[in-house]
Amino acid sequence: MQPMEGDALLVGIGTFGIGTAGFAAVAAGLRSESQRWTPVHSLRVRAIVSTSFNVAFESVVPLIAALILNDVHSALQIASLVTGAYALVVVALRLRQFIQTGAYRLRSGQLMVITGVMSVTLFLLNGFFFAAVGVYALALCFQLATAAVSFYSLIAETT
Repeated sequence: MQPMEGDALLVGIGTFGIGTAGFAAVAAGLRSESQRWTPVHSLRVRAIVSTSFNVAFESVVPLIAALILNDVHSALQIASLVTGAYALVVVALRLRQFIQTGAYRLRSGQLMVITGVMSVTLFLLNGFFFAAVGVYALALCFQLATAAVSFYSLIAETT
């Protein structure tokens, strides 16, 4: 089988996702002991870590599917649909947490929901219509944007 076009891009995004997970430690380290962690702060840290690791794992799903199926087009469709369904569940659970903590009232919380919905939409559209590495990669980038917004909102409160 020929190498999958865009495989280096997907691996690069996955690597970036692992690096982004480390920003949760940076955010936690910048908070002084006198600053109390609220449920919203905890939710933001979990969003950084879980979203980043999801991106790391999801970035290799099409590569593994292509090896198994020996068909890049079908692999991208299946990977996009599976990842989109998984991301939909994650976004729904995260939205429930946002409602419970009141994080949906914050601009950063609203942006995180929007980026999450955008990634789900792109994954599913890619699975049903495009089957393109670029669309899959863009969906992963929207997920990373969720982690970035969460990180920035934590940092903005400490500086």
